[in-house]
Parts: sequence; C-alpha cells; structure tokens
Amino acid sequence: MIARIRTTLLLAAVLVAPAAHAQKLTPDEVIIRNYVLTMPKVEAWAAASSDFAKARKAMPASERARRKAEMEAQSETQKDESIAGMATAMERVPEVRRAFRKAGLTTREGMTLSLVLMQAVMFDQVAAMNPDAKVPYNMNPANLAFVRKNKAALDARMKAVQEATKAADDDEKSSDEPSPDEPSPDEQ
Repeated sequence: MIARIRTTLLLAAVLVAPAAHAQKLTPDEVIIRNYVLTMPKVEAWAAASSDFAKARKAMPASERARRKAEMEAQSETQKDESIAGMATAMERVPEVRRAFRKAGLTTREGMTLSLVLMQAVMFDQVAAMNPDAKVPYNMNPANLAFVRKNKAALDARMKAVQEATKAADDDEKSSDEPSPDEPSPDEQ
C-alpha cells in the first residue's frame, strides 16, 4: 500500500513537472525521458502484472497477510524512493521477480515501464481536457505518440491487468472477512 503511494507520488511529480525546466535532469528523470515504449514491452509488462495478481490470488490467506505485512514494514523503513530503490524493494517479492523474469523483463525495467506508461497515459488524458497542456520536460514525446497510436490495444491490456488485480484484491478482502456461516469469536 505504501509502495503504491510512493509510486503514485513519484508519478505525480513526473507528470506535473513544468514544460520548461532550467535545472539539470535527475538520474531518474533521465531514465524516464530516455525510455521508449513498444508494444512488445507493454505486452510483457501486462503479462507480468497479470501473473503477479494471479499468484497473489492463489496464495493462502495467511501467506498473503504475512507478505503484505512484510512489504508494508519494508516500505516504512525504505528511504530510497528512486526507481532503483523501488525496483530493489519489489525484487525482494518472489512472485514479482518471477512474473517479470517470465515476461522477459528485469524488475527495474518493469518499474520503469510502469512509470513511463502511466506518465504517457495520464498526460494524454490531461491533454484531452486541456489541449494547451505542455508535455512535461522529462517525458519522451515518442511515448505520448505511442499511447495515442495504440490507445485501443493499451486500453485492452490495462483493462486485463486491472481485472486480474481486482480479482486478487477481491479475493484478499473476502478471505479477510469471516464467512457469514462461521460463528464469531464471541459466539464460540
């Protein structure tokens, strides 16, 4: 959860950066600006994301709870909010590592791809509402063109990832709640 918040904050900073930037790009901004999206990379990311969600859903509830607590504790102590730091933290999760490897990506590339894809998709949505919006200085314009050209295919991939993640989240929520048929601890 906290890792998602950090990623969202990093993405927000990347997305809302002013178009003109007098300062030198940070190392992460250079990575984001230089990364080029392709459909094979996006398909690999989508496959890895779906595989991770399926692996999470297949875990026993006790294992999911243990892993969730570990990840939250880890993100509380992690001070490195860079792409490398986030990738290192995600690399410690065996299911994430396996899903990315199976898809032919490193964890770091998977994290970078996620940020770049979300930046381009979000900016495309902003630009649709505000045609005068300037492309962020740290965004590769080729990625915006890619998103616009492949909108239907990307929407389908992202919807599949959202559905897999929602199914895993729903399963997690339902396993955390006692069944209505089970007596509560007070009734036993």
